[in-house]
Amino acid sequence: MVPLKLSIIVTSMVLALVGLYFLFYVYLASKNFKAALGILIIFLPSYFVRFNFGPIPSNLLEVTFGGLFLVWLFKYAKIDWLQVKIFFEEKKVFCYFFLFFLLASIIGIIVAQNWLLALGIWRAYFLEPILLVLILIARRQEIKREDLIWFLAISTVSVSVLAIVQKLTGKFYSPTLDVAELHGRVTSFFTTPNAIGLYIAPILPLMAIGLKDKKKKPAYLAIILLALLAIILSFSEGALLAILLSVIVAIYLLGYKKIATIVVLSGLVLALLSTPLRQNLAFQNQSGQNRVVIWGYTWEHLTKNPDNFILGAGLRSWFDRVQKPVNNFKKIEPLIYPHNIFLNFWSETGLLSMIGFVSIYIYLLCTAWHKYQREKILGVALISSLLIFLIHGLVDVPYFKNDLSFLWWLLAAVILL
Repeated sequence: MVPLKLSIIVTSMVLALVGLYFLFYVYLASKNFKAALGILIIFLPSYFVRFNFGPIPSNLLEVTFGGLFLVWLFKYAKIDWLQVKIFFEEKKVFCYFFLFFLLASIIGIIVAQNWLLALGIWRAYFLEPILLVLILIARRQEIKREDLIWFLAISTVSVSVLAIVQKLTGKFYSPTLDVAELHGRVTSFFTTPNAIGLYIAPILPLMAIGLKDKKKKPAYLAIILLALLAIILSFSEGALLAILLSVIVAIYLLGYKKIATIVVLSGLVLALLSTPLRQNLAFQNQSGQNRVVIWGYTWEHLTKNPDNFILGAGLRSWFDRVQKPVNNFKKIEPLIYPHNIFLNFWSETGLLSMIGFVSIYIYLLCTAWHKYQREKILGVALISSLLIFLIHGLVDVPYFKNDLSFLWWLLAAVILL
């Protein structure tokens, strides 16, 4: 009985603290909406602070977004709606892709094995980030691109610093992890080293835009160095390769075509001479082979019948319907997603949702290209962020996580606004 009573007391204290935080945040948002938005963005990695409201699971990130949304809904929505209408009238093509993607993603709930769990995931990964985009569109007179980039830059500091501290001390890892199995790699707040690169890497090019601000330039330089060090310490090959390739593209787009060509040729020679590098690029190492296997599982499931091909497996149903029936768990651990941006969307929310996402991605890339033609540095930075997201996403899961789904739509807002 004593442990049960203690658990009830602790739970009550946690919920009381969450309630106080929520009230304080709502008050702040009502007085200074931009500052409250900044806290939300800086707190993107805070989804790991989890608790339950009775039977309903939640986390600190969701509570923070809920406070921001409620303030906007009751204080600003009525006057802001005109701005949303004007935006979508100006960008009708994006509006069509946007609505198509949102509606198609609902398929993931309908076909999921556990529709209640799927509904919660859809709310966190689709509905809430998309509502945030609408808020940013509505408040675009107050909240500028430079504000979003600065908030995103600050959000990487805690992730980077904790990763560095882990490397120096060997401590402060998630209690669910076996540190010995990480072989010296760091994870920061997350449960996998690759999550560091998935979060930080797409933000790095955006910080290059911030370097134009003379007052904040020293801060941006320090944050960039911390971020790069954290990614290196995580040994995330996907993130490092994505950064390298985006840098080569950036050099080319900035007019240094000969240098970019030399770097590419040097990389090809190095890949031919280095057996480990060649094996990694050809998916011949263990990690690469595992990905090839799970991609095969996913493709077999999708092409098994027309229903699977169109509808996918359903949100959070990939493991039970795709991997579990055929996997050798002595070789490949249980996974949630197939670790490929296209297969992730296709298997989770269906073919139409995947097409919708690809359409939005291409639209954003075209928009970034138009900006490049008018302002090179800005355009190159935006294109580089999109390339990092895509390249790393070919071998990982860059969207289906609380912080990463918000991050994707924030990147879209930086490009669109």
